[in-house]
Amino acid sequence: MNDAVVVALIAVLGSIIGAALTFYFTKKHELSVQLRNEKVNHYKVLLSALSDLATDGSDKEKANIRFALATNTIALVAPQYVIDALMAFHNEVKFSNLKRTPEKHDELLNELLLAVRKDIGLAQGDNKRNLNFHLIGSAPSGKER
Repeated sequence: MNDAVVVALIAVLGSIIGAALTFYFTKKHELSVQLRNEKVNHYKVLLSALSDLATDGSDKEKANIRFALATNTIALVAPQYVIDALMAFHNEVKFSNLKRTPEKHDELLNELLLAVRKDIGLAQGDNKRNLNFHLIGSAPSGKER
């Protein structure tokens, strides 16, 4: 083979490999972004359901159904550490738990929130000892407390 043919073959192979690698990494990134968006949507539904449970005067039966659905479907997208935090929180807040306390509720809620933030990549500066999140409930519009 002459040198010109070898150079041409190397150039063609390099172009094909470069295009294939670009396609692969672009597709991998697109799928990663799509999964992250799915996770964020699931987590929004979960936190919205929790918010409904904290709102005075809201339909608690509907809120419990929304929370159950959000909890039961989160396993599709959440890693095990988020599921574990969610189950620990659920075990604390369920009505059959006669030992539940507001302090333990808030502690487990904070752990759940930190796990969710870690999963979606927002936990770089989070510190468990400094996080003081709790659900805020309010009367529905038109009603006074």
